[in-house]
Amino acid sequence: MRTRPNIDQLILDIHAAPLDPARWKQVVDAMRCTLNADRAFIFSVPTYREEDFWHVGSEMDPTTSIEYAQEFAPEDVWMLEVKRRKAETGMISTGEELIPRAVFLSSRFFNEFLARHDIDRFLNVLLRDPPGRGAPVPASFSFYRGLGHSAFGDQERALLARVTPHLVLALDTFWRTRDLSLQNALLSRTLDAVTAPLFLIDRLGRIVFANRAAETELRTGERLRSINGRLTPSPDLRDPGGTAALTVGTSARRVILSTAPLSETTNPGSWGGPLGLVWLTPAHLTSSPTSLITDLFGLTAAEDRLLKSLAGGTSLSETATTLRVSIHTARTQLKSIQQKTGWHTQSELSRTVQQLGAIDPGTPRMRPSFEDNGNASR
Repeated sequence: MRTRPNIDQLILDIHAAPLDPARWKQVVDAMRCTLNADRAFIFSVPTYREEDFWHVGSEMDPTTSIEYAQEFAPEDVWMLEVKRRKAETGMISTGEELIPRAVFLSSRFFNEFLARHDIDRFLNVLLRDPPGRGAPVPASFSFYRGLGHSAFGDQERALLARVTPHLVLALDTFWRTRDLSLQNALLSRTLDAVTAPLFLIDRLGRIVFANRAAETELRTGERLRSINGRLTPSPDLRDPGGTAALTVGTSARRVILSTAPLSETTNPGSWGGPLGLVWLTPAHLTSSPTSLITDLFGLTAAEDRLLKSLAGGTSLSETATTLRVSIHTARTQLKSIQQKTGWHTQSELSRTVQQLGAIDPGTPRMRPSFEDNGNASR
């Protein structure tokens, strides 16, 4: 006889799970026992195979879960009916409510998948998908009973309904927390790959993030320092003259100090809301803005040629013709440039070229746009 856990404790565990993902397993196990189910499965099927398949099961063979996501999710007659009805978050349903029993038993989903894994009866609550994902099967918490077992009844529905608002809130919090964590990790890796010292600062000049090169810069303190958490010029900097060209120490080496506000497309939650970028480069690197971008972000020779042409004001299709590549190849190279630099649109890249061109008065100014009338990747 299964011992049903305390519902109040279960609710506390549900709200603890978003900040401690390992506790989702504890929640799924407890919910399975509470609803007298043989198996339980909370999941979000990815839209594309290369995306992460987030799922937590109780008494579920891991190979069964993967097989479901890779082959049978598009044939899940239960969940496809939930989606067809445009059900709202929090809706609870049983298999018998969604599809006639005879139709279910004759489906390939039952005969070639569920029956092999001793799954017959179904109870489900609809949850929220991760932001921006329109998966073929909605995010759900599903409970199953084996072949020959009775259907889920009113008592199980009532118990599930009691915790459903907590499940919806907890999973929404989990998606948001995970999304922010992934964004921060991706941005950190991208900026750490930049060889120039690069800082993110807030409106008070406090350092929100420093890449590896920037951390080295702060340790030496030759050009920039951190004073009470704020980014501050070193006393060794001489003759700034209100420009971005700086002279360092007695050796009179020249460096370029560049600043730029973050784009309006930047997630305001990332790193606690940074408002600007600050980075240093040796003065000799500013032979052209596009060359600087190529050096900073490790663009290939083909990507460098594409960027130079676009920065000159030609459209993507014109550039493809000039470089004797297909428009598909040009779009692929542009996407790669955007991924490497972290700027998502052509207008952001164009603005960066303009800003870098303004640093060195001897550098020819680039034309202000390299849009392709909406045909290029954005």
